[in-house]
Amino acid sequence: MSGKSRQSMQSAVKQIMLPMVIAVTCIAASFIWWWQTQVPPIPEHLQNMGGDFTLQSADGEVALQDFRGKVVLIYFGYTHCPDACPMTMANWASAFKRLTEEERARVRGLLVSIDPERDTPETLKEYATFFHPNIIGVTGTLDELRDITWLFRSDFVIEKEGESEDYEVAHMSFVYVIDPQGKVRGLLAHDSPPQDVIEQIRNALRVAS
Repeated sequence: MSGKSRQSMQSAVKQIMLPMVIAVTCIAASFIWWWQTQVPPIPEHLQNMGGDFTLQSADGEVALQDFRGKVVLIYFGYTHCPDACPMTMANWASAFKRLTEEERARVRGLLVSIDPERDTPETLKEYATFFHPNIIGVTGTLDELRDITWLFRSDFVIEKEGESEDYEVAHMSFVYVIDPQGKVRGLLAHDSPPQDVIEQIRNALRVAS
């Protein structure tokens, strides 16, 4: 084969291969984009967990279903908690600050106090907003709180003796990530770093409301 013929063949091959390479690259990119936008199924251990509830805040009743279309972080704690609760709120605040403005508008945190005797709605509002304005403090009667924690497979014990106001409340320390459809989408430890909180929020935000 002459040099001229070889060059002609190579040129023809290039003309055929280039569109194929471009097409394959576009298909691969489209598949990666599609894969990244798919919402993984709710893990089996989180299915049938949670449910709607209504509690009291300083600004009136707050119902979980009011936040459809938003991601909600729920934590059962109390303002006199010495370590776990303030750590959780601080990590939420740090995570919220790192979100985009659009993401932050679609995220709320609910601190559900399991110490209604000491945590009035007004006390909760002051405590929650100290960390971040997107965090809302709510509480209710002990019966209401026990029913709600049961829905989330959580629990608490008020360790009080006599009439003393100096007591602790033993409680489970999980953060429940509620997606825009009101389903428990993720579960975090109370000391999960802000980046982990952000990842869970963004994962839940991918769910259509």
